[in-house]
Amino acid sequence: MTNKQKLGVLILISTLIRLLLGGNIQLGNDEVYYWTYARYPDWSHFDHPPMVGFLEQIFSFNLYFESELALRLGFILSGTLSTLLVYLIGKEIKNERAGLLAAALYNTSIYGFVISGLFIMPDGPLVLFWMTSLYFFIRSEKSSEKKKTDLFLSLSLISVSLSIYTKYQGAYLLFGYGLYWLLYERQKLRNPVLYINLLFTALIVFIIVYWNYLNSFTGMNYHSERVTLFSLDFNLDSFVREVVGQMLYNNPYNYIVILLALIAFKKKRFVDVGFFRLLMLVSIPLIVTTLFFSLYRDTLPHWSGVSFLTLSILAAAHLSERSKVRVLTGTLILIFVLMLCAMGVVNRGWMIDGSLPETEKLKLGKNDPTLDMYGWDQFRSALEQLELERPELKDLSIMSNKWYPGSHLFYYVAHPMDKEFYVLGDFKDMHKYFLINQTMSPLTEGQQGIYITYSRNFKDPEISMSEYFEGSELLREFPVIRSGKTVEYGFVYLLHGYKNTNLEDQVKE
Repeated sequence: MTNKQKLGVLILISTLIRLLLGGNIQLGNDEVYYWTYARYPDWSHFDHPPMVGFLEQIFSFNLYFESELALRLGFILSGTLSTLLVYLIGKEIKNERAGLLAAALYNTSIYGFVISGLFIMPDGPLVLFWMTSLYFFIRSEKSSEKKKTDLFLSLSLISVSLSIYTKYQGAYLLFGYGLYWLLYERQKLRNPVLYINLLFTALIVFIIVYWNYLNSFTGMNYHSERVTLFSLDFNLDSFVREVVGQMLYNNPYNYIVILLALIAFKKKRFVDVGFFRLLMLVSIPLIVTTLFFSLYRDTLPHWSGVSFLTLSILAAAHLSERSKVRVLTGTLILIFVLMLCAMGVVNRGWMIDGSLPETEKLKLGKNDPTLDMYGWDQFRSALEQLELERPELKDLSIMSNKWYPGSHLFYYVAHPMDKEFYVLGDFKDMHKYFLINQTMSPLTEGQQGIYITYSRNFKDPEISMSEYFEGSELLREFPVIRSGKTVEYGFVYLLHGYKNTNLEDQVKE
């Protein structure tokens, strides 16, 4: 079997597995929140630029189809195309075998296979545009024909601009290019094509900044609080979590072979030094930045995931010089088996024991993160049954105290039941719902509402809703069943007497 045939098999199998997972597991916390990007499209959003929502709109035919698979389809295909792109990049800097190994490493990475290749996350289009840009940049560097050089450079810079319009980390790719030109290819800075294309980048940045200006810089202020350049509050736990998380998200095997490849390059230059410098300059700054922020703030390991995918191409070039890479084959098979097992873990509760004594009913499920993607249809069924018994509840809106689990309640309960939905709380807990609330009907003094919570993360409405409503009444307690076993409890409350608080200032008449 040739390398291209092996690549075809890899792409086919990995895509089929992700399609199977995508259609049989409910949406996770972030995924269901990003559904609101497609339902309420805008030029930018509180958390990220809008590309994630555009991708959902395109592949769901503007939400004509709203199943989990339809919403995830664009991200699954992004993962497929990204696999092909890392193969092409590996082929350009080394050979076909290096490209094949790079594609395999991509699919053994949890970040590559799941976070950017399956879930509805900005990382999917980020990786796609990042790798597209990198591929055309390398083609531009290798080309000796002026027309092709300029064409490839233009395609690269357009792609990097789209990556920025997906997630702010895309700016690090452009920063890496700038460093590469400044340090090693200064004559390239005289090319007018570069600056013509940077006008498109400037337009993208202007759109993001202008949207923030129109919305009181809510998104930028939020992100500025998440990171800091200097602080005396050293956080060792956060730093350790970031380092360990980077290893786990990118697969410990991948992490180790990347380190070995970087060390080995000093002894043997297994790729052209120019390509080595380029891949280092577009990858290391983001990794260093994330580690630096983790010294003082809680960070997330996937923030630097695209950089590790880029470095894995260098690791693949190093591995390609070996006659056999058996560990990689075994790792690839193991990852695919684990992904298939994940469906059973989430939907069937395999290997999960979340049992608690009856006295701990309000905490049942707290140690089971898989419930984020299970059982939400049972919440809707419980409310539908309750409304059959009490028809006066049908016209009431659903309230939540935070974007999470609010987004699940919106997508799986309020939206299919044609109910209006509000998130009432501090601005940092509302996120995009600060604007979504304004699309709903105005809340009026004395109004009633429905409040839903669950045992995994129980929020007493007498506390969480006390600022907005006079009181609450428990209407129903119901079990969430998985494989014949109660895994958590849901609670439906009736909220009494809306207080006509300052939320009215946010709601359009």
